[in-house]
Amino acid sequence: MTMFERQVLLATVCAAMVLASAGRGADDVVTCVTCHAEQADQFSRSVHALLKCQECHAGDLAYPVSPQEVGRYLSRRYGSNLAFYHGSSFNGKPQRADVPVLCGNCHADVQRMNPYGLRTDQLARYWTSGHGSTLKNSGDDRVAVCVDCHGVHDILHKKDPHSRTNPLNVPDTCAYCHSDTALMGEYDLPVEVVSEYRDSVHGKLLLEQGDSGAPTCATCHGNHSAMPPGFATVGAVCGQCHLHVAELFAESIHASQSEHKGCVQCHGGGEDRHFHFIERVNQPPGIMIQRYAHLLASNAAPTAAQIADTIHPDAKKIVMHALPTCLDCHEELDEDESLPKLLGLLDDIADAERYYVQTADRLANVGSGVLLVDNQMFLFEDAKTHLIALAPIQHTLDNEAVGEEVTALNAVCDQVNAELDDLENGLATRYRALVPIWAFTLFFAFVLYAKFKQLKRDWVKPLAHDARG
Repeated sequence: MTMFERQVLLATVCAAMVLASAGRGADDVVTCVTCHAEQADQFSRSVHALLKCQECHAGDLAYPVSPQEVGRYLSRRYGSNLAFYHGSSFNGKPQRADVPVLCGNCHADVQRMNPYGLRTDQLARYWTSGHGSTLKNSGDDRVAVCVDCHGVHDILHKKDPHSRTNPLNVPDTCAYCHSDTALMGEYDLPVEVVSEYRDSVHGKLLLEQGDSGAPTCATCHGNHSAMPPGFATVGAVCGQCHLHVAELFAESIHASQSEHKGCVQCHGGGEDRHFHFIERVNQPPGIMIQRYAHLLASNAAPTAAQIADTIHPDAKKIVMHALPTCLDCHEELDEDESLPKLLGLLDDIADAERYYVQTADRLANVGSGVLLVDNQMFLFEDAKTHLIALAPIQHTLDNEAVGEEVTALNAVCDQVNAELDDLENGLATRYRALVPIWAFTLFFAFVLYAKFKQLKRDWVKPLAHDARG
């Protein structure tokens, strides 16, 4: 159904409702709903359902209009110049530039917002944002205003899955403008940030796995105070979720380097990138164990490099992506020992991860037999703790600190393997102890059988044959 057909249908329905009450006389009154049924339907399901149209548009609550006159307005063709006069107090459709203040009339009112537990600083925050400051300073109303993100008559609670501000919908809401090549080109802003986010670990958690707790655009940039975090503050933004990592990074040499771009230098940087393609460097231990098991299914004796490429292929790849920006400071890689130290650190972690998954595989195989390995599995949890700790501690860029954690992880794996050796050796000893027992049992059975045969010959007489046979 086309837009025109929908309008004709809506007008016909409304006209029928009006004409049905024509007997009430020419002085009957009509309200906004009479003509604006579609907007009224949206409004009735919005968070503003208890408000009246006049809160935003002003004008009268009702108008004395005859049914015949209403019918003329409702049945007019699209594009007609016939317009209804709403009175001198009616403000009509607000101008885009006036929308923030219009919404702020209520949402900055402490007394009015307090019963709903809503913040009243959102208008003030909006004026500090890139959107608000551009609108205020240059009068450019192409920037985002309240209705672009929240809707007009169909403003829904953020928990509603259809709401534009629902976490799962926020990327699409921001993308409406920020993936518009023509619009972003006028502000010299990249449109790639949206696709980078969708391919990032955060975007995949949100959009593919439906994890509403994953960071959205608003998590890092703010919602009403939408501003891109500067490189000096990006660590503080990331640190809201990755607190331990931020604390460890603060100990690194890069934390004191004003030229360093913080977290996104490595996790979202590189040539032709715009710091939104945040990649996951480390994988959960369970994922690495599964990957190793799949590798063994096709390769019974993989090399160390094959294991590393299978269980944790991302670390060096991400470093290589970020390497061009590293060259801004580390110009002479042949003479600079920083990169070899970093790659050596990654190699140490890869060796520890390999030992971990090999121990986990052996523990699973031994436990699938007749031996009980509950104590060893409990002990192995310590190795998992050390493995998880390796991910954040590498942000210190301290090979010694990483080495201590690797040593602790290897020590646990050594102990688990030693105990598994004892269990398997004990089982082998018991098996060997069974050999003479089984030999004696077989010999005794043979002797009994021989005795049985002898007794049968000596004491059991054969039955006499029937003479007739």
